[in-house]
Amino acid sequence: MDIEILDDAVAATLPAAQLMDLMVNFEGIREWGNNLMREELARKVGREWCLAALSARQRLEWFRKVHPGYEALFAHFHIASYLGMTPVTLSRARNR
Repeated sequence: MDIEILDDAVAATLPAAQLMDLMVNFEGIREWGNNLMREELARKVGREWCLAALSARQRLEWFRKVHPGYEALFAHFHIASYLGMTPVTLSRARNR
């Protein structure tokens, strides 16, 4: 998810307990919160599946598909850690 601010903006925080109260009392907020949690759970399950089932090369391809452009933004040792491999393994996967 990307956020682009085009004009002056205000960001706010809300304590978790207050958000939970709002979710209990307002169906729209509850639906928003539930959708957000489902999306995050699906994202985490996808990454865990990737780490467990794919080869190093396949994990790198998955990373490139799910996070286009990130390979140029982050140090390779961070990407390797995220993908559950050593920087050497990542280097080898990139060179194939």
